[in-house]
Amino acid sequence: MSKPTTVNLVAATNPDGTPFYESVLVEHIGPQRYLVLASPGLLEGFAAGDEIELVPEQGSGYRVTKRGGNVCVQFFWNADESRPWLEPRVAALGGRLDGQTPGILVFTIPVTAGFPAIESIFYEADKRYPGCKWMYGNVYDPVDGVTQLNWWLQSGAERD
Repeated sequence: MSKPTTVNLVAATNPDGTPFYESVLVEHIGPQRYLVLASPGLLEGFAAGDEIELVPEQGSGYRVTKRGGNVCVQFFWNADESRPWLEPRVAALGGRLDGQTPGILVFTIPVTAGFPAIESIFYEADKRYPGCKWMYGNVYDPVDGVTQLNWWLQSGAERD
């Protein structure tokens, strides 16, 4: 088992055309292959527990080679205000807080918790924190933002 490290992946493009990178906590598992240890806060398409391969010629710079069975939820709001309410509710589903900045909380939740249970928490947060936004980080295609990836159906892991 190797030591945790980070890989820098392009999360966006700055107005001047330069890339904006997000550092993702990973463990090296093979040539250009990594196990994601913490769900990202800005990148889309993968979560903690997934295995990725760096593929510089792809637009994203990576591809998911194996799913770990977790959903990433990115919550945009005052983290100090919302964390005490959200964190125990996510933990009750078997999830965890993977990252925090002043305006973002990043959660990893097992897909076996079920989308209705996950959404119940975050819809309640919508009411509690008017103006907040949240999104799944690895449920929809990062290119179009609407096509479901459906990786959870292949594993049979999601429950109603």
